[in-house]
Amino acid sequence: MGKINVAIMGTGNMASVMTRTLRKVRGVRLYAVASRTLNKAADFAKQYGFKKAYGSYEELVEDDRVGLVYIATPHSEHYSNAKLCIEKGRAVLVEKAFTANAKQAKELIALAEEKQVFLAEAIWVRYMPFVRKMKDVLDSGIIGKPVMLTANLGYDVHTSARMREPELAGGSLLDLGIYPISFASMMFGDDVLKISAACSYTDKHVDEQDTCTFVYRDGKVASLSATMLGLSDRQGVITGTRGYMVVQNINNFETLTVYDNTYKRVAYYKRPRQKTGYEYEIQACVKALKEGRTECEEMPHSETVRILQMMDYIRAQLGIVYPFEKPEDIGLTEAVRETGAIEEKQAETAAAGEQDASAADGQKPMQIEEATTEADSLEMIPSDRTLAGSVVVPFEEIGGELHEKGAVGPENPRTAGMSGAEAPEETGESAPAGAPDTARTGAEPETPAGQE
Repeated sequence: MGKINVAIMGTGNMASVMTRTLRKVRGVRLYAVASRTLNKAADFAKQYGFKKAYGSYEELVEDDRVGLVYIATPHSEHYSNAKLCIEKGRAVLVEKAFTANAKQAKELIALAEEKQVFLAEAIWVRYMPFVRKMKDVLDSGIIGKPVMLTANLGYDVHTSARMREPELAGGSLLDLGIYPISFASMMFGDDVLKISAACSYTDKHVDEQDTCTFVYRDGKVASLSATMLGLSDRQGVITGTRGYMVVQNINNFETLTVYDNTYKRVAYYKRPRQKTGYEYEIQACVKALKEGRTECEEMPHSETVRILQMMDYIRAQLGIVYPFEKPEDIGLTEAVRETGAIEEKQAETAAAGEQDASAADGQKPMQIEEATTEADSLEMIPSDRTLAGSVVVPFEEIGGELHEKGAVGPENPRTAGMSGAEAPEETGESAPAGAPDTARTGAEPETPAGQE
């Protein structure tokens, strides 16, 4: 196999970042770009040196010279864009989050397996070689037995359409929260027994700030958070019985520092020099395609589905259903929706929105959902469960599927029942957290202004 012709769907910021990466990776060449308008595609092709420009995604996938398609469109469009590619036999690398929910992901994976087409998720941290170093240090026992993990990611990106619009699968979880969840998955695995979640909401009722607690079957605990309202330190900290380790920047691992039980630094590791950081996922795709595989070992299909199942479960607790979804797509049950709580909460939310709009200072106060009342909880949750602040429910995987014990519903069922939305205009997948290109593509370990 010679060089692989790479095509890109979308012309937003992530498309630009990936284009600069592709120029530096062996085994691939820039070939084609597609947008919903030919002028936009042609301008992008001229700027970056693509051979072909297409004014529709349908035209792109008809080109038999395309060897790999990178999808850099909004989250809401990933499913339809990837399906279009797979049906035409085009190998696909889909930017994170892979799809809006696990149901969509399973359908794409089944179709890819049926047609024997390569399909992978482009969540860059999964492919970075520094992951192996972090795991080796953790497994060495230098901090004793791992017992707890904390991780956070935050950027001031609350004005971005992709973050705010429900039609684009907006909110912090899919764009930012996926990184703390993935960090916990890489370090602690996926044998999660319980998940509890809470959030504040935007005026369009997507999650603005998230906090989640994972309890693992072996007793480990992970506390994870994400916000679109401001910068966080982006640290991942793993506590053990004989010390702890600190990972700087879970969104693009920079350093790992190990401390003993006297707070003394005993080890320090620095990531390898990068081109952009995205080269690793491209190299993994090239390797898989040359070996005739349909997935990447660094991020197999099963792991993509598992992370989406976790995020579905979190959204079900928070009552966040996108306009193009059905409540059942993320596990909301008929029993919960029939209580009438959803409609009641929607009415309360609409009234709150009107009050926000008339605020004297013109600023929207942050909406932090109150705990459900005891009466509400009796309607929404079986009598053998309790409610304290946020709903805490079992989360188990048996035979690759989620199984909820009882009719567990959302604490704040804000948007269930919405249906039908026209495909949004192409905005392009952003850099993680919408940070400047210079921050995303910098090869030096120290990142300016604390942004990635």
